Amino acid sequence: MFVGSRTKKSRRRLRLPPAAMGVFAVLAIGIAAMAQVKDAAPAAGTQPAAAAPAAPAVKAADQPDPSLWELHNKGGKVMWALDLCSILALAIIFERFFSLRRSRVLPTGFMAGLKAVYRDPVEDREKAINYCKANESAMSRMVVAFIRRLPRGFASAEKALEDAGGNEALRLRANLRVFYAIGSVATLLGLIGTIAGMIKAFMQTAKAGDAENKVQLLSEGIYEAMVCTFGGLAVAILVTSFYYYFIGRIESLITQINDELTSFAEEYGLAPETEDELATTGSLPRL
Repeated sequence: MFVGSRTKKSRRRLRLPPAAMGVFAVLAIGIAAMAQVKDAAPAAGTQPAAAAPAAPAVKAADQPDPSLWELHNKGGKVMWALDLCSILALAIIFERFFSLRRSRVLPTGFMAGLKAVYRDPVEDREKAINYCKANESAMSRMVVAFIRRLPRGFASAEKALEDAGGNEALRLRANLRVFYAIGSVATLLGLIGTIAGMIKAFMQTAKAGDAENKVQLLSEGIYEAMVCTFGGLAVAILVTSFYYYFIGRIESLITQINDELTSFAEEYGLAPETEDELATTGSLPRL
């Protein structure tokens, strides 16, 4: 195998970030607190009061649903940080889609054209190198490394091919570590926004007088906190989905490259015994 697959098996397992569990725990605490406040409402209502009738409240059904932008603003400053994570994630997604195209890694017809040019491993060596440079790709760079070292022997050429394959594997996986980190950071930002919203809700609830207002204030605070939860998880789900898609795409390309290079090395490297012939004659036999 000339292009190493350094992706750990554990990364292929879809894991729920620990921060997501923290979000659920905070929300559970808030919901439990709201239930306790609701239970306290009847007790507060048993006290006689001769207050004047309040103005009729607007029915919830008559209130328009908030727009996405209004929901975004409800999340506070944390949502702007999540916006930045989204922009970075989208930039990496577009960059990876462009870089992992087959035409940039393993162009169709490249090997057929190379074999048409590289018929003699000695006489056509420069022609093959110029052909690879004219058709720049991950495959062409690896083939150039192999051809340049082939006069030193098959073992040396194979080692150069493996080294070039390691470099190309790193190029294929470029930005994926940052991409994965964005998903984790987005989940943590959602957790911070959720906790900040819950703190704000409890502070407002503590200042409220009667129980009915406490229920309303607490429910509004949880509603705002859940906006941050939604934003953080939305970014994390997007990033995680594309991360595993790109990992699968890279593994597929690496498999195709290894198949092509194995066939090429066997055909033009022939076998280790050709090294002895090269040492004695100064050239390899015509293929």
